[in-house]
Amino acid sequence: MKHWFCIGWAFIALAGCSQFNAVTLYINDTSEVHPLDYFDQAIIFHDSQASTVTGLRNTTCKEVRFEQGNSFGGEDHMSIEWDASRGCKFIGIQIPWASYAAKDLTPLLDCAAIEMAIRLEEGSLTNIPMFFGLVDYAGRQCMTKINFLGMDDGVLDTSWRKVRIPLRAFNYQRRGVNMANIKELKIEFQRSGHAHIDEIKIVRDTHDYPIELDHSTDVVAGLPWKIGTTPEEWWGINPRYSSSFLFGEEQDVGGSNEANPMKIQADVDAALPDAWDQFGVSFSNWKRVDLESLHATAALSFDLTCAELPDLVISIHAFSGQRRQVRTQLQSHQLVARGENQFRAYIPIRSFPDYESLDWAALKEVRFRVDESARFDFANLKLIEFRGNPQNPVAWKGYE
Repeated sequence: MKHWFCIGWAFIALAGCSQFNAVTLYINDTSEVHPLDYFDQAIIFHDSQASTVTGLRNTTCKEVRFEQGNSFGGEDHMSIEWDASRGCKFIGIQIPWASYAAKDLTPLLDCAAIEMAIRLEEGSLTNIPMFFGLVDYAGRQCMTKINFLGMDDGVLDTSWRKVRIPLRAFNYQRRGVNMANIKELKIEFQRSGHAHIDEIKIVRDTHDYPIELDHSTDVVAGLPWKIGTTPEEWWGINPRYSSSFLFGEEQDVGGSNEANPMKIQADVDAALPDAWDQFGVSFSNWKRVDLESLHATAALSFDLTCAELPDLVISIHAFSGQRRQVRTQLQSHQLVARGENQFRAYIPIRSFPDYESLDWAALKEVRFRVDESARFDFANLKLIEFRGNPQNPVAWKGYE
């Protein structure tokens, strides 16, 4: 009896096995691992005790100090005052971080940036005359500079602000730099200034407009092409630091697919010290734009409301090419009156001097600079078809 009782319980136990759930012996962590997690040389400069800096010898053009007060990170920070007008061929410093060890940056090129904290001794700037270079152990170097989009709030002033420079912004391919054998970071100073720099390190790059491998270039297949339809695509417009340019109330485009809702209000007083006098806009969310097939039959068009014609310099910029920009100046013969103090401007691409020297397959942005005091409203920026005489654009009958 006891024998049959044990056999019965064995059958019950085996039958119950079909109800068991499979259990793995190992837990798989599916969270994404970033290449920076395996990089142990991310700290470039922390303070003078923990970091090596060369090029510290003071000259008539440069004075470098380590100041302890009001530092961002460590025990002290770098204070650099410079003036290139005093005749020095090179003004700069070098930081051979990680005790001169060779740094392999290749896994980080598309996903990391060099970040630092910067503040000015006085005033404010949106374009500081500093260049940054990565130097390999063969002496080759690749350079870049701080982009407006890489600054906190798009400005540098007397408060500590973080600045980011994506590693992919360095022109290492064109310069033949071995990014797997990097020696040091070089910082070069031009013109004149006084800046404080601290806490330089490599961080994850979480920029607003990531490069997508299959969609990094927008091809203009037809015209018109609206430029800057959202505030995020514009720069130089920040009421916290300047009232020269403000976003106006977005226009009601009435369901039109061709009208641009963005409007800029300009009030530039050139007599003011450090008056901000320029703004710009991406052709398409800071991606490359290919206008190669249509540039010779295209024109920039925008609406102006003004009592007097502003002294407006217009430049078109490209991401790549031996020449990165072409520029021209707004002329009265490029305007068509559309009402009292209301005009539409037509700027043919062929009217830009040396326009063929630009890489029209790699367009980046359009910039506008106001050279004299002016007040005007600016709206409805776009590329349109133009097949007339570039020296007399208003005579062409093909406009809408």
